[in-house]
Amino acid sequence: MDTQNAKRPHDQSEDNATLSKKQKKDTSNTIPIMRGRFKQRWLTKHSSLLKRADSQSGIMVSCGVKSETRALGQVQQGLERYVLQLFPQCELTWERFEGDLDVEETEEAPQREVSDRKEKRFQAVDVACGGLVFYRFKINVKPTEFVTKLIDYFANLSKEERANELSKLSHCARWIPLDFICPATTERMAKCFERLKDIHLTDKTANTSVAIVTEIRNNISIKKEDIIQLIAPLIPSNFKVDLKNPTLVIFVTVFKSACGMSALENYYGRKKYNLAALLEDDSNKQ
Repeated sequence: MDTQNAKRPHDQSEDNATLSKKQKKDTSNTIPIMRGRFKQRWLTKHSSLLKRADSQSGIMVSCGVKSETRALGQVQQGLERYVLQLFPQCELTWERFEGDLDVEETEEAPQREVSDRKEKRFQAVDVACGGLVFYRFKINVKPTEFVTKLIDYFANLSKEERANELSKLSHCARWIPLDFICPATTERMAKCFERLKDIHLTDKTANTSVAIVTEIRNNISIKKEDIIQLIAPLIPSNFKVDLKNPTLVIFVTVFKSACGMSALENYYGRKKYNLAALLEDDSNKQ
């Protein structure tokens, strides 16, 4: 008997325990979003959001921390599925930017995009924050229009159909549309809001109430008070302030080096755009 290769019973037991641990590790439900190989393969660099592309827009979806990969898949499939149903005539409008960044880049040089990504309607971008995923829109549909129509679509479904749709988005919570993206600097944020104001605020009636909602993640140089002091003076004076139940919410989110903005209607009535909570609430009313 080969004594060097023979294993005692307790050695085999230890090997089985080790194998069991490896199997448990390998069969986990999610892959951490911070894993480098995954980011390089599936996510466009965060710095791509800092390029001079005033037409950039997208959708920010919240999820559980360490559930980002599952959420990415669900959001990608959901976007592709619903956009064909709700906007069958949508067209690609994305043009790749080859110029310099608006602000100094602190990461490695931007990676070259894989050629097969160019024809995709949506592009996953690294938000550099846990519990969030972001998809850039590369079509002629505004994210706010998409989410609003999606909510109306869900509202017209039966209770069973709504539950089925909810199961397909089990790792996703809030779907925040961001019609405007810019670098997270006060100068660029002010200019970005002026664009938002021209499009969304100029045609509102005098009795429109408004509130500013801010979220900041992975950025220590900007505070919520700074954003409010920057934007509040730029809001037309005929708008009323209502922090509890505003007609319109000016939503501003800062995530690492980027900033996203939108004018969101019925923000609190739509459960802060938490589709999971909204679907469940509608189902309970039926």
